[in-house]
Amino acid sequence: MSADPPRHHSTKTLGDNSPAIGFVSKLFLSVFVGDVVEFAARAKRWGGWNWPPFLLVVLLGSYALISAPDGPLRQFVWVYLAIAGSVCLALARLAYPGGERQARRWRVLMSAAAVMLAVAGTVGMDHLADHGEIDVTGRTRLTAGTVTDGSELRLLIDGPVDRAWLRLTLGIRDAARSSQFCAPETRYSAQLRDQAGTGVDDGRSGQTVDFPLGGLEGRIDVRITLRTDEGCLMNVFVADAVLHD
Repeated sequence: MSADPPRHHSTKTLGDNSPAIGFVSKLFLSVFVGDVVEFAARAKRWGGWNWPPFLLVVLLGSYALISAPDGPLRQFVWVYLAIAGSVCLALARLAYPGGERQARRWRVLMSAAAVMLAVAGTVGMDHLADHGEIDVTGRTRLTAGTVTDGSELRLLIDGPVDRAWLRLTLGIRDAARSSQFCAPETRYSAQLRDQAGTGVDDGRSGQTVDFPLGGLEGRIDVRITLRTDEGCLMNVFVADAVLHD
């Protein structure tokens, strides 16, 4: 008896659409499987020294994001950009570790830049936590309804007082808009309780005023007096209140 000669195995497709099905199958395998194989081959070349900068960037960025304080979003823009830039550089350095000597120098610079940006983002976030702006608009209480000329109002802001200044913006509107137009000529004076000279004498709607808190503890108490035309009914509200250094 003799052994059967080896046979060449092949796959065949039948039907009118067979060539198209076969082409799509080969294309799917070449795109997806090929990419996976190429990624795995590249991963084998990743040395141990490529990972510490990447992990350090991830840890610093995570710490910065977790420790982010409350406050206006605009003050965090540069911190978020620094963190995003550090992660992008670290990923680029990790994905392309091999190459010639000149390329290796660029990759060393990329690693250093990624770590420096991550450190800058972390330090910046800590600085904002200690000295950044704090939006306290939601902590304000204004004891006022509809007010007239000479009405006195009391604005309270619950503590803690973590900054040296209060930036306050009041809004004033006509209570009866259909029958009066007094808002443009309405003024107010305001000062901190028991602290003369810490306020404004000719404030208007939408104007921003800074009050020096001077080590004040507990809650902030602002006394406001409205000045408008006789017979005008006005509504006063807090448009913005921010603590800052």
